[in-house]
Amino acid sequence: MSLINAAAPYRRDDRQTFRVPVVMPLVEVDVDDHGYLTVTLDREPYSADRSLTRTDLKRVVDDIAADLDKPVRVEVREADQSSFTDIVTPGRPQVQVVAPARKATSSVGEVAGDGFLPNEEIAVAVVVAHQVANTDGTARLRLPPALLEAHPGLVVLMGKKSGTVMVSGGAA
Repeated sequence: MSLINAAAPYRRDDRQTFRVPVVMPLVEVDVDDHGYLTVTLDREPYSADRSLTRTDLKRVVDDIAADLDKPVRVEVREADQSSFTDIVTPGRPQVQVVAPARKATSSVGEVAGDGFLPNEEIAVAVVVAHQVANTDGTARLRLPPALLEAHPGLVVLMGKKSGTVMVSGGAA
């Protein structure tokens, strides 16, 4: 209840981008004399594909927060018995910068583009289909002419691995 307007409810979190849980997952990191890390998540061992060192700490903690998609409490205990506590929030998705889009060729009912990796899966936006590039890196798909007429110049082909972007029609 607001003190200004008794009828309007008070909402502190109107502008928050994410909600912090009441109980956050706990990441505990023990650093030994040689700089190797032992990491646990909520008192369970956190598996890693290899030995972790002090240089891996930021990446590992960021990965845990991103995987859980919520803030985590991190407690780091050094070999000399000193400790450090922090809250790590999941990072915002990174925007990947790609080269400017190139023009794709199109004819009635067909859109084609090249420059893709061999056998690469191609996303078609506004995602109406997925196509796999052939062995020479060319993607070709047939679309209903009515769809192409309704959206002229708006068919985009994007290689999921290569990041190659092709735009058909006049608008790019």
